[in-house]
Amino acid sequence: DPNVSWKYLFWIGSVPAFLCIFIMIRLKEPEKWIRAKELSRNDKSKAMGSYLSLFGDARWRKPALFGMLLCVSAVIGLWGIGFFSNKLVAPAIAAALSAQNLPPEEVQAGKQWWAAANLIVQNFGAFFGMICFSKAASRFGRKPVFAVAFLSALASTVFFYQCFETTTDIWMSFVMGFCQLSIFAGFAIYLPELFPTRLRSTGTSFCYNVGRFIAASGPITLGVLASNLAKDAKAALPVMADEATRKIAEAAAELAAFRSAGTWMSAIFLLGLVALLFLPETKGRPMPED
Repeated sequence: DPNVSWKYLFWIGSVPAFLCIFIMIRLKEPEKWIRAKELSRNDKSKAMGSYLSLFGDARWRKPALFGMLLCVSAVIGLWGIGFFSNKLVAPAIAAALSAQNLPPEEVQAGKQWWAAANLIVQNFGAFFGMICFSKAASRFGRKPVFAVAFLSALASTVFFYQCFETTTDIWMSFVMGFCQLSIFAGFAIYLPELFPTRLRSTGTSFCYNVGRFIAASGPITLGVLASNLAKDAKAALPVMADEATRKIAEAAAELAAFRSAGTWMSAIFLLGLVALLFLPETKGRPMPED
């Protein structure tokens, strides 16, 4: 039953979470963290996980704020643009299949199949992108690899939104997934290296999770921008007596508007490049401490 079967996938997806129980049993607290906690009991200026301490000291305030902008750029790029790629893939595939004079039921089935395949291929790309980012950051440094990743994400997203047309273009999903999600491997490496032991998880969570709250505006912005562009495009269409022809023209206008919206939104990746200018290189540098 398609109304129930998706629920089983959520149950299957939750199974790996139970691994956390066994991981927490086996893991021990790091010695540095234990020492920092002991020190914080005697020195209130070195409180553990204190936001007052995080923003009260310029050494930690600057990486916290610009690290947050780094995350905003990537999260909006992924959740506000990349994961909405199906809004482009589905109608583009449907138009391509319709042009082959296939019956409507085959067009609908093909559209659904390729929309699902798009997300799978995108995540395969993400898997390899994260591995490559980690290897490259270890060899060449964090900031240069972040810069290349943000530029690659910008280029691949614009290329995808402008050029994806039919089933043979599914490789573009792999490339966009590779470039966009590779950045997220960098956060796991780079953000903890910006803060001392007593503020490491606090600073990292601030950068990423506050970035996520702000990035919630991404899907809304994409939707509003696409809607306004589509409205203007449809208003510019010539008067058509044939209803079927008019609907086809309006669908094409909406798709073109969504392409343009995704392309303009891709500029958010440039924010990551700006944030990088104000952040330090951490490769080969000892982890910071008070």
